[in-house]
Amino acid sequence: MKRSLIVLGVAVLIGCQTVPTEIPEDLTQAELIQQAQESADQENWEAAIAYYGAIVERFPQDRAATATARYEIAFIEYKRGNLDEAEAGLLELIGMYDFEAESLPAWPRVLARRVLEVIEEERDAQTPEAEATAGE
Repeated sequence: MKRSLIVLGVAVLIGCQTVPTEIPEDLTQAELIQQAQESADQENWEAAIAYYGAIVERFPQDRAATATARYEIAFIEYKRGNLDEAEAGLLELIGMYDFEAESLPAWPRVLARRVLEVIEEERDAQTPEAEATAGE
């Protein structure tokens, strides 16, 4: 009985996670970042992506914020197991550095490269050859 109540409570909490259907236009960049981070902390991935996406859309002139938001979106996709989406987002982010590296913070590129390495390692571990070798 207790376990059923716990499972029900967790299901209710997960169900309470909402994705904003409309993000108020008057939110500042700092407020959008705060909302995105709070949503990510609660593992409300869709809401976090929506807020980070709003940063990309509303503040394209702030290339540092755009790079940060793009990294966060790609990393969320990685956490969710959407490796193709994560990889595409990370490669797009790294491509930004080809043209404007001096105006962007270094850390998103560094972390993007590392996550791409991890994705490659995960894919290599899933190949039939790797599975056959692991069984020996």
